[in-house]
Amino acid sequence: MNSKRTFEMAAAFLTEMRRDLERAAVEGSDLPPRIRSVHERAGHATPEYRTLAVPVQDDMGGQSPEILSEAIARYAVSKRPDCLFLVLDAVTMSPEGAEQPVLIAEARDRLGTRLFFVQPYRADGQRVDWDEPIEGGWRDPGKEEMILDAAFPSS
Repeated sequence: MNSKRTFEMAAAFLTEMRRDLERAAVEGSDLPPRIRSVHERAGHATPEYRTLAVPVQDDMGGQSPEILSEAIARYAVSKRPDCLFLVLDAVTMSPEGAEQPVLIAEARDRLGTRLFFVQPYRADGQRVDWDEPIEGGWRDPGKEEMILDAAFPSS
């Protein structure tokens, strides 16, 4: 696993999740947070992927991301992934002070690669219009804490 490969897998997962969010928005349903774990297998050309929907109760909106982070960290302890990706649909405040839905993605691997992505969108029940990603797209979050950080405590 290297940072380029982590980025490529994160971008592919994000593309899948955008399509899922578009479908959910048209159907009038929510998209639960999704995690993809990647396990490199000795002697195999391709890694093993597992994609999981994280069950979220209706009253979880506005809760601390630490709850999600702790659940993912517990999963990572038992499954020991080489890489994790997280995509979630959230609501934040726009620069104008209005509520703004955003798609947030994170990528983290055992080698210490950390990537973060936020893209605002608008959904009208018929389709989703994507705004430009914040800060140009995928970026290193620097010292900002990510939800996936707790899953890789020694990195």
